Amino acid sequence: MNRWIALFSSLLFCLPPCVLAQGWRPDKAVEIVIGAAPGGANDRIGRSLQRLLQDGRANQITTPVNVVNKPGGGQSVAFAYLNTHPNNPHFLGLASSSWLTTVAAGRGTVTPRELSPVIKLLDEYQMYFVRADSTIKSARDIVERLRKDPASVTFGISTAAGNPIHISVAEIARLAGADPTKLKVVVFNTGTDTAIQVAGGHLDVGIQSPGSAMQLTQSGKLRFLGVAGPRRHGGILANVPTMREQGVDITANVFYTIFGPRGLDAAQLAFWDEALSSAMKSDAVKKDLDFNFWTVDTVGHRDLPAFLEKELDAYRRTLVALGMAK
Repeated sequence: MNRWIALFSSLLFCLPPCVLAQGWRPDKAVEIVIGAAPGGANDRIGRSLQRLLQDGRANQITTPVNVVNKPGGGQSVAFAYLNTHPNNPHFLGLASSSWLTTVAAGRGTVTPRELSPVIKLLDEYQMYFVRADSTIKSARDIVERLRKDPASVTFGISTAAGNPIHISVAEIARLAGADPTKLKVVVFNTGTDTAIQVAGGHLDVGIQSPGSAMQLTQSGKLRFLGVAGPRRHGGILANVPTMREQGVDITANVFYTIFGPRGLDAAQLAFWDEALSSAMKSDAVKKDLDFNFWTVDTVGHRDLPAFLEKELDAYRRTLVALGMAK
């Protein structure tokens, strides 16, 4: 009898993980909501996830996966839309850390606390670039120009004012002893739009993901100036120095996180955490990682809320110190 009681108890103890392993999975079409227009880094990541999830072999997903672009409001439009589907695990939203800075500055209508954080996927260190024939030859040239006149250089970024890319530009102004509020910064819906405007001579400097400017750089219309990160990229960008190597100690790291609408339960969060984590570790994603110079650095749904709060707090302090928020 005691043996049967022990066996029954062990089965009860096993029940939650067993149910979880055999439990929820998508039974209808999945929608990945992108807070930016097609063509930029957000869209490329979303469509990469779409391909990986539709593969289905590792993630047990047999339903269609669709990408829906909802640009506007520094990604706030997308997350307002996401939260019109409460408790529905078939909707996922991709957020860059640009959205977190929108929230930190008090401009967002939805915050991470009102959503269901699923997983942080990857990091993307941004590139400073100029038109190929630009007289700006190094990061120090930007500093010197801003020192003489903060409005003498026009910058292009996406997808929101006050985001990590904008903060890096403001940091350059601070190093130059210039007022960051006097900078000329134009915000676009995608990094590709920024690259096109710089190549066309309408802006002096663009700061975006490597992939957003890669095609125009390879065609000879743009020139990479520096990596806004702690180390150089590899591959075909191995010869591009960091901004720090050029005496301009700044970083511009954009990281990407998946959220669900509010009200997802533990089994649904665990499924998407595992499915997306597996996708980012698969051989199928390697080509995208190499081409876009993405760095996988996952934070799962259990640790993600604390991670996001820490990042939000750091963004608030930085934005206030730079005069970009109150």
